[in-house]
Amino acid sequence: MCMYFVDDHHAVNYKLTQLQWEYAEYDPEYAAACYLLAVPMVFEHIVHHLDEQQTPVDWIIQWEEDDSAYDLSAGAIQLGRLALHLWNGHEPFHLLTCLESLQGHHYDVVKTAMDVRLGRSM
Repeated sequence: MCMYFVDDHHAVNYKLTQLQWEYAEYDPEYAAACYLLAVPMVFEHIVHHLDEQQTPVDWIIQWEEDDSAYDLSAGAIQLGRLALHLWNGHEPFHLLTCLESLQGHHYDVVKTAMDVRLGRSM
């Protein structure tokens, strides 16, 4: 199965996150989190802090604890919550809220992230 990328930046960002977290090559939990972190509307706010992140979901955990940690759009926050939910079943996530906050082309991102997490696309 081919992975969907919003644009070329998303694909490049995904490769960069895979270099940061080598587990993403074979662990669907890491792969899905890296894929969502790599979405340009998220990545552009996190890229300068990648070295500070121990996991590909630390950025959204930090944002949940202090919403001034990063200047994120509602869609970026929801993708982060999706990443955290796919990572460990994080409770505050609501799929409909996530989908409502996104633009149409990001629906394929959500579907691909779920496929990656289930090990269907890596």
